[in-house]
Amino acid sequence: MSEHILAQAPPLGGYIAIWKLAVFLALFVFWACVGQWVDKDTLLVRTNRSFWNNIYLGAGTVAIALWFLVPAPIFIVHLLLFVVIWAMVLIVYILHRNSRVSPEERLLTPDHIRHVFAGDKKRREAQKRLIFISANKNQLPIPDRQAPEYDGYVNAEDMVYEIGQRRVSRSDLLPTGDNYQQRVVIDGVLSIAGDISREDAEAAIGYLKEVGGMDQSDKRRPQKGKFTVRTETGQEVKFNVRTAGSTRGEQMLLERVEEFRTMGLDELGMSEDQLQAMQEVIEIPDGIVLVCGEKASGATTSLYSVVRKHDAFIQNVHSIESDILVELDNITQNIVDENLNDHDASIRLQSVLRVDPDVIMVGFCTGSEMALMAQKAARQGKKLYVTFNSPGTFEALEMWLKWVGDPVKASQTLRAVTCQRLIRKLCPDCREAYAPNADLLRKLNLPADKIKQFYRPPTQIETDKHGNPILCETCQGTGYYGRTAVFETLFINDAMAKLIAEKAPINTLRAQSRKNKMLYLQEQAIRRVIDATTSIQEVSRVTAEKPARKAKPKSAPPKEKS
Repeated sequence: MSEHILAQAPPLGGYIAIWKLAVFLALFVFWACVGQWVDKDTLLVRTNRSFWNNIYLGAGTVAIALWFLVPAPIFIVHLLLFVVIWAMVLIVYILHRNSRVSPEERLLTPDHIRHVFAGDKKRREAQKRLIFISANKNQLPIPDRQAPEYDGYVNAEDMVYEIGQRRVSRSDLLPTGDNYQQRVVIDGVLSIAGDISREDAEAAIGYLKEVGGMDQSDKRRPQKGKFTVRTETGQEVKFNVRTAGSTRGEQMLLERVEEFRTMGLDELGMSEDQLQAMQEVIEIPDGIVLVCGEKASGATTSLYSVVRKHDAFIQNVHSIESDILVELDNITQNIVDENLNDHDASIRLQSVLRVDPDVIMVGFCTGSEMALMAQKAARQGKKLYVTFNSPGTFEALEMWLKWVGDPVKASQTLRAVTCQRLIRKLCPDCREAYAPNADLLRKLNLPADKIKQFYRPPTQIETDKHGNPILCETCQGTGYYGRTAVFETLFINDAMAKLIAEKAPINTLRAQSRKNKMLYLQEQAIRRVIDATTSIQEVSRVTAEKPARKAKPKSAPPKEKS
C-alpha cells in the first residue's frame, strides 16, 4: 500500500517549477535594481527620498505577497499582477520627477524614447581625460550619469580635449539652423571644423557657462567667464569663454590663454644679417628703435626680447605697458592704460623719465605728444624702444615722421625700424618636396639652376581600409606646425638719415634702402621657403593679404619745446 502511495507522489522538483522560480528571481532582481535607481534619482531631482523609497518598497512587498497569497491556477496571472502594481508606482514616480526637471531631462517622453532606440550621442560615457577647474578655483567632480549636467560635461570635455589635440587657439560656436557650426583658429588661420548638433552644442555651452562662473539661465545678454582644465599629464590650461544671444540662438567663443614666453633675440626668426645689424643697434647707447607690426604679429614678443638684451644690473631699465605679460628681472615695469588720450599718456611717460632711466620700453604710442616726449628723451641720451601697429617699415617711418613733425631731429635720433608678420612653419613629419616651376623662380628673381626643390604640405592624404583619412599625428592634417616671424628691417645709416632730414619722399627712401641691400618682407619670407621652413603658398597668403594703408596721426604734431 505504501509503495503504491509513493508511486503516485510527484517526482523530485515536481512541487516547484524551476523555470517559474527563475522568472520570479529575475523579475525580483530587476525590481531591486530599479529601486536603487529611484533612491539615487530622488537626490538628483531634490524630492522626498524616504517617502518615495517607502512607497516603492511597500508596493513591491504587496505585489510579492499577492503573488503567493492570491490563489490562481495560471502562473501568468500572478506575473501580470506583480508587473501591474510595480509599473503603476514607477510611472507615478516618473511623472512626479519629470515635473521637477527640464524638458530634455524627462524620461519616457517621445524624445527620450527616440534617443534610446536611435543610440543617441547623449548615451556616451565620459572619457575622463580632463578635470575642469571653475573660475572660483574649485576642482569639479565628474557629474553622475543621471545628473542634468552630465550630457553637457561629456560634450564640453570632447570639445575642449579636441581643442588641445589640434592646437586650436580659438573656437567659435555659431548657431546655423538645426546645427551649430564650429570655426577654429590654428596657427593664426581660421577654418571650419564642421557641424555639431544643436542639442550637443547647447549642452556644452550650458556646462561651460556654469564652469566659467556665468549665468546659465541668461541666454541673451553678453557674458564673460574663465576656467581651467587639467590634462592627463598634469598640465593646466586656462580658457576665456564669452557668450552672447542672437536671433538663431546662443553663440560662444572659447579662447585658450597662451602663456607668454620671452624668447632670445636669435629665436625670433631674424636672418643672420638682420640679427647682426640689430645687435649693433642695441649697443648704441641712445636713440629710438621702432618695433612695429600689425595686431597679433608678435611685435610685443620681439619688443621684450630686444629689451632683455640690455644688462639690467648695469643700466636702469623701465617699461610702459598696458598689461604686464611677463615679469622681467630687474626691470621696473609700469602699467599705463593704452586707452588714455595722447596728452595723458605723454604725461605718464614724462613721469617715468623723471627717474632718469637709461633704457625705456614703450609698449604703445598713442600719438604726436607721446612721440615728441620720446624724441626729446632720445636727444638727452636715452635709449627707447617704441611699438605701434603698422603694416610695414616705411608706413611706420612715415607715421613717426608725421608725429615728430621735425625731420631733422627725427633723423638724429632714429636708429632702426622693424616690422614683422607671422608665418606658419611646415610640419617636419609630413611636408613633401617638389621641383619648383622655373617661371616662378624667375618671377621671384631666384636662380633656377641652383634651387632644385621647395617644400609644401602633403597634396594627397592617405586613407585606411574604411576610407577614413589618415592624419599626421604631429600637425593633425594641417601640414603646418607652429609659427615664426619674418622681419622687414630698416637700419638708419648716415645716407638714410640725410635723406630723412631733407624731407625726401618715401619712394626716395625706398630707393636708398635698396642701395643699402635691404630686403623687403616678401623677399625675407622667400628665404624661409628656400631653407624649407615654410611654403610658397604660405608666403603668398601672409604677404598678399591686404594692401598697406597709410595711417593718420591722431593729432597734429605740436612744436617741441626746447
